[in-house]
Amino acid sequence: MRNRLIVSLAAAGLMLATGIGTAEAASAATPSAGAGAGFGSASSTATGRTAATVRPAIEPGCAATYFCFWNNENFNDGPGKLSGNNPSWFVFSHSSCPNGTWANCASSLDNAGTSGMGVEVWSSTGYNGDHACVSDNETYSDLANNSYSNGDAANDSIESNEWTWAC
Repeated sequence: MRNRLIVSLAAAGLMLATGIGTAEAASAATPSAGAGAGFGSASSTATGRTAATVRPAIEPGCAATYFCFWNNENFNDGPGKLSGNNPSWFVFSHSSCPNGTWANCASSLDNAGTSGMGVEVWSSTGYNGDHACVSDNETYSDLANNSYSNGDAANDSIESNEWTWAC
């Protein structure tokens, strides 16, 4: 019983330390409907990194607890950093993107979150359209090599994101 209490308190401390339950990540623990589908390309350049191994360095400019993305492949021109759910990337400016915002502009991704959650990325605002999940500690260096499960290109096509346990 005492061990369960210690584990429960440790888990609660981890949740607070990673921002789960804060205003910044208020709806982060809500799983997405249909979540869990990763990018559907056989030529995926994803690099899975598990908690059981030492995490390689986080990509340049990113930091632990964030979902980061770059305008170009191989983690160039960025990163944009998000720590909560975002129904529209059109509100995040980035001058070198064609429309001046991060919407439809990401070509590289790094889920550097520390909660164990994945990040569901969506092709339309409001968590609509096709989607794929970037698992905890997963990176994609070039989304041009990846597609959503329906075959649509993933490169330069993300408009919203939400954190989920369902990856």
